Amino acid sequence: MAKSVVLVGATGLIGNALLHELIQEIKVSEIRIFVRRKIDGLPEKVKQIITDFQDLSLIKDQVKGDVIYCCVGTTRKKTPDLTDYRNIDFGINIGMAKLAKENGISTVHLISAMGASTTARIFYSKLKGEIEEALKALQFPNCYIYRPAILIGNRNESRPMEYLSQKLCPFIDLFMRGNLKDYHSISASKIAQSMRKNLGNEKNGQHELRYAQIIG
Repeated sequence: MAKSVVLVGATGLIGNALLHELIQEIKVSEIRIFVRRKIDGLPEKVKQIITDFQDLSLIKDQVKGDVIYCCVGTTRKKTPDLTDYRNIDFGINIGMAKLAKENGISTVHLISAMGASTTARIFYSKLKGEIEEALKALQFPNCYIYRPAILIGNRNESRPMEYLSQKLCPFIDLFMRGNLKDYHSISASKIAQSMRKNLGNEKNGQHELRYAQIIG
């Protein structure tokens, strides 16, 4: 049966990789992406809804389909104010997920991060933990949370420290075994491929996928 999906965060590293995976997926008949600016060159199966995400109630009727993918994520460089940072990462991901649940979407996929915890001292990890808990509280019948560690991929923006860490990953990954396996680096394309592979094969309940489960 053909699937209609909602994708939030289509311009990000993982979201963009996922968009192209879903475009190629024959069992996906429609992809609804919510973006601030139109993306040129996309096929007809992609429906673009332009929004500034300030008042999500205005787009509620557009958040419909079988599955929603929440891939929104900002950075301290782009969003130095922590309140604004939270409004984007938490506000958009959870706000859109709430609309999806209210509109009868039964399956949600969320990009989180290793180390996500509501008790973490690091702002980023604590926020990711809060997002996870808020999503679980919505009680989607099928809930998939992806927890990658270091992401590999080409971004449009310059991130010197991330660039350096990616260069070091082949060496560091040699030690990511046993209890450290979950911290192995992973490419955005691998995560997107996993999300595509899981489409239509989701099982009831809440599932947290780390490195081994993502590449498996």
